[in-house]
Amino acid sequence: MNPSHGDDPPVNGEYGIPYGLGDELLTMAREGKLAGIRRTRLDLVQDWLDQGLTAEETCRRLSRFNRDVIVAVLQAHAEEYPWLARCTFLEFGSGGRDEQVVGSDQDNGLLMEVSPDESELDDCTQSIVIALDGAGIALCDGGVMVSNEEWRGDFDAWLARLTNWLSNPAEKGPWQSGLILDFKAVFGNGEPVRQLRDRLWEYVRTKPIAVSLLIRELTDYRLPLSFFGAFITEREGAWQGFLNIKNSVLAHLTNSVRILALKYNLRESNTCDRIRALTEAGHVSPRQGGRLLEAWEHLQRKRLEIGLECDREGSPPHNYVNPALLDQEERKRLKSSIQAVERLVRLVQAGIGL
Repeated sequence: MNPSHGDDPPVNGEYGIPYGLGDELLTMAREGKLAGIRRTRLDLVQDWLDQGLTAEETCRRLSRFNRDVIVAVLQAHAEEYPWLARCTFLEFGSGGRDEQVVGSDQDNGLLMEVSPDESELDDCTQSIVIALDGAGIALCDGGVMVSNEEWRGDFDAWLARLTNWLSNPAEKGPWQSGLILDFKAVFGNGEPVRQLRDRLWEYVRTKPIAVSLLIRELTDYRLPLSFFGAFITEREGAWQGFLNIKNSVLAHLTNSVRILALKYNLRESNTCDRIRALTEAGHVSPRQGGRLLEAWEHLQRKRLEIGLECDREGSPPHNYVNPALLDQEERKRLKSSIQAVERLVRLVQAGIGL
């Protein structure tokens, strides 16, 4: 049995799993022995950075590597649960954008063309997420996983669910819009996923309330720099004195660029590709586009480096930096990144014709 893959077929070598590991990966998945893949993942990321690859390329390769692992796990489970071959496994969020870093967790769903026994479905999906966790793709604290019945269903169920979340503020959290607008098929038939994505994007583009809710999520954005250029950091708790570069900066860059992509009907899914498309079409100036790409590159590289450092220390990965410990050049780059994102957020907040 060899179910088809989604949008991106797996490849070996520089863009996926190392040469010779493909067959071993499926065997490891069948035998439940994927723990060693954690070390391989970390070693690959370190090697890619040592080779001088950009953070953008490293994140793309890491996302592809994780996708190869997911496919192996799904193929192994399809041998025990044949109906799984008629389902499509979805990746949301950073996985859907090819922007994963060390420590990225699971954000997945199951689009089903079959109705297996509920008990068997629960057993299968629970086994899948546990296997992925064992392979170093951590469980999602928010429960965005196929083991949660809210994240599986047929085409109509998915369309109704996603549009309801986007149109009803009482039914969604602030994280959901960004997550559910970026997704791709990893395993199974990718065509219904493309149709679902097209329908969802068209819905958002033609519903003012949906767009306004996306923009409203940016209204609480506060530039983590004071009027005098000092970093605004956590005031208390374990991360006192630190700045969360993902939640405070990078997430707003990702969300703002996505809103512009919706406005101008750009089909790129990766944030950097969206910035380039916006620049090429004249919606963002070349100078601003260049600064946004530099900001994304700097912030993602820092997240990759933090993940590797945490591994060396034996601690969980995080997204915090202490500006006081950065050298002068690093502080300058961080400030420049924050300022570039702040200008983009203000542009989107101003309406830009939406």
